[in-house]
Amino acid sequence: MRTRITAAVLFTAAALSLSACSDDDKTEAGSTPTTAPAASSVASAPSDAPRPDNTPSQNGAIPAPAGGGNADKVICEATNTAGESMKTAMLTIMKANNGDIKPADAKKILDDFTKAVNQALDQAPESTVATAARKISDEAAKAAAASDPVDAAAAPEFEKAGTAFTTACKTVGVPVNF
Repeated sequence: MRTRITAAVLFTAAALSLSACSDDDKTEAGSTPTTAPAASSVASAPSDAPRPDNTPSQNGAIPAPAGGGNADKVICEATNTAGESMKTAMLTIMKANNGDIKPADAKKILDDFTKAVNQALDQAPESTVATAARKISDEAAKAAAASDPVDAAAAPEFEKAGTAFTTACKTVGVPVNF
């Protein structure tokens, strides 16, 4: 019974956060002009070579910034994308199973999230954002290893890590939805 209630709460929270994201995207898309990125010599550089703009290489690694860079922004965006994928996967499974999510499914989703965040953090310089992303990745890994990953993911520590990550990303100008 508790798992079903927790799953329902997670489902509601995920649905609300996804709907909030879609409203933000419509507002931003309507008010912010978009421009095509300028072509750069970075495209011809080898995939593991340091990139001047600190975008991830093909293997997902973020090179250390050469004087500030935007590695924190890349971490925020990659972690937010992984979080949205996690929410979507949970919603899909819960819809297919009348609001239930099996521990094995939750474990896989949390493992995928952890891998994506860790890939974004690979070779990233130490910063408040990197520390917060590492904490949320660690909490997701702990939840995945628990006998009931859904309950473990609902723990206050996971929520606290998400709040810290959101705050850290806001300080570098990247809105995230955790």
